[in-house]
Amino acid sequence: MKIKLFPKNEQELSKLFVLIFPLTLLLSYTISFLKNAYFTFANLLPTNAVFNYGFLDRLDTQSSLGLVFGASLSLSFSYLFSKSLGRTMVLFPLVFLTLLGVVGTEFLDILVNFFFENTAYDLGNSSLLILLKILVVFGLFGLASLNLLAKKEASIFASAQFIYGAVVFYLISLFIVRAELNIFSDIFLINALYTSTHIYVGITFIYLAIIHFLMTRPLEAVLFNKTLSSITFWGFLFLMPWTNFKYYYGSLLPNWIENISIYLSMSLLVPLIAFLVNFIKTIQSKEADNKSLELVNFSVILFSITTIFHIVSSFENLLPILGITNFINVISYGYVGSLVLATISLSYYLIPKLFGREVAYSRLENIIFAGFKFSYLLVLINNAVIGINSGYSWNAGANAGNPTIYGEGFGIVWNLISFNFSLNTFVSLILLSTGFLYLISVLRAISSGEVTTVEEMVFTNE
Repeated sequence: MKIKLFPKNEQELSKLFVLIFPLTLLLSYTISFLKNAYFTFANLLPTNAVFNYGFLDRLDTQSSLGLVFGASLSLSFSYLFSKSLGRTMVLFPLVFLTLLGVVGTEFLDILVNFFFENTAYDLGNSSLLILLKILVVFGLFGLASLNLLAKKEASIFASAQFIYGAVVFYLISLFIVRAELNIFSDIFLINALYTSTHIYVGITFIYLAIIHFLMTRPLEAVLFNKTLSSITFWGFLFLMPWTNFKYYYGSLLPNWIENISIYLSMSLLVPLIAFLVNFIKTIQSKEADNKSLELVNFSVILFSITTIFHIVSSFENLLPILGITNFINVISYGYVGSLVLATISLSYYLIPKLFGREVAYSRLENIIFAGFKFSYLLVLINNAVIGINSGYSWNAGANAGNPTIYGEGFGIVWNLISFNFSLNTFVSLILLSTGFLYLISVLRAISSGEVTTVEEMVFTNE
């Protein structure tokens, strides 16, 4: 196993991020477990700078939406972008530094918040750190644009389009965070825009980039229909940024913004159908003999369920029930989970290509796949139940229609959903254990797997 800290090409850089991704995933799962465990056993644990739910929840958000996303973006960019363009990258040393900076700044954000919890806002969310993130991502945006302009052919593979879109909206989301600190804006508007640009577009586009690659290259299949891919791209691009406003139904946001969000959310059915038809028709053209594609198929199911939840929650009769509850988190969990599963599949696909070692796909890998599939599906279902039960309780008059976090009304709601929150702790423990096994699997494969031929750096544009 040879890993260079200063890689000279895309292949060596991808090796580095194949190892970085499971480490970031394990850190994220650890923080998530601590957060859920504290929420469940708060009465038994001390309250201090570390052991308090608000602090752990903030770290959990930063690790899953920041660090894991950054590692997945970096792995996707280092390998898929150049492959999709059909050429080696221009200014590769700068590409290496910016991708390392994407992961590094997100990790720095977690460290600052952990060690300087009392001044987390001043340091972790400071103008300096946000501006550093903006600088790094803006550099990545510039390099991606330069590589697109340097391409001689008129067309590019769909993965490059989705990666480029993800980088653009990731940059936009950082500017929105910066605006929250300095512009007197409606907090609901800022939060809705950030969630839409970062999670609904940024994370979704990285996911779609990986899926478009994995449903063609491992199977040596041709994309069924490029027009459907374009509908998927432009549909999610124009619709997704405006779909989160509906969850602030009844807030201070203008009614016309909420109404537009509802109608655009329902329109997500069009790009979703286009994506599913393209995926099914493409994989049907070839027999899937790659074990890692098992997670790809499940991630598509998870992505579809999440998007359907997103659409169904747009019904005006349901918004007063779901808009003030944990149901909002279901959409985020679903899209992040889909990205994680797709990136894991990509890492398993890349190990023989980059390291020259075959993945055994033994009982260990079967346990890993089963653990991830069971956990993420249960996360979606369980948090949907939490959202629906709590929403119906508030609207039925618990706490006299005032959803405060204390009093008799809260006690009524808590009796309904306490088991489900305990179940979240159990699921996060399974994810933590599965993440640890995934790291072992990757290390075992690249160190002792059966020797195979390393992929030559030949670029094609299919």
